[in-house]
Amino acid sequence: MTRPRPSKMKLLRPALALLAAMALGLPASTALAEEEKSDEDQTGSLYVDYLVGVSHHPDGTLRGANRSSIGLFGKARPAPVGVFAGVGVGGYVTDAVRVEVQVGYRVSEVDRIRVQGESAFAKNSEMSLLSVTYNAYYDFDLSDHDIPVTPWLGLGIGWGMPRIDAENVDPTNPLQIDDTASTMVYNFMGGLNYPLSEYAEIVLGYRYIASLEFDVIGSESGNQQRFEYEYGAHEGFTGLRFNF
Repeated sequence: MTRPRPSKMKLLRPALALLAAMALGLPASTALAEEEKSDEDQTGSLYVDYLVGVSHHPDGTLRGANRSSIGLFGKARPAPVGVFAGVGVGGYVTDAVRVEVQVGYRVSEVDRIRVQGESAFAKNSEMSLLSVTYNAYYDFDLSDHDIPVTPWLGLGIGWGMPRIDAENVDPTNPLQIDDTASTMVYNFMGGLNYPLSEYAEIVLGYRYIASLEFDVIGSESGNQQRFEYEYGAHEGFTGLRFNF
């Protein structure tokens, strides 16, 4: 489906093009040149989308990383459903290919956490991941078949800041982790866009996002301990995209 570029926004497009160019790391002259192309050409058009949804983080493996704790091995079990929110700024490289920078945040309560004999039940505990990713998408134009939706697939890579703030309820063998790390993240996505008007679309999508292994500092039975963990989550989301 060809996405119209509304004439009412012409006065704002140069400024929006410059903002998107800075966000995407493109030369400003290139963004402005693309902005001057025909309204019938999708290449160079810009968009902003706002997303909300649910996030499911499966059980994760928690490992002791110190030399003296090679055998320290356990599990972290987040609650089945967490929440996700994100915002992205992007533009079209061709009529079918678009790129964007997206900031996302997801958080889940932690139901259970342990590394050896202590109680697995957690209290006042949560895991979260703040991500900034550079994503590329391919839109499948079905307008020739009179299908009103636009399916899409995407992938991306970027930076993530995972956080674990968790403790168990075992008074004799307490486990506590309260730390933030920095690591690389990657994600794979798919979904549908449905037009509401020439300015706006509904976005429906699925994403799998994961991090590389990272270290966090905590304590086990009162002794400081370094743990290794990998974050991974399945997400379903919806939102609005505004085209300029």
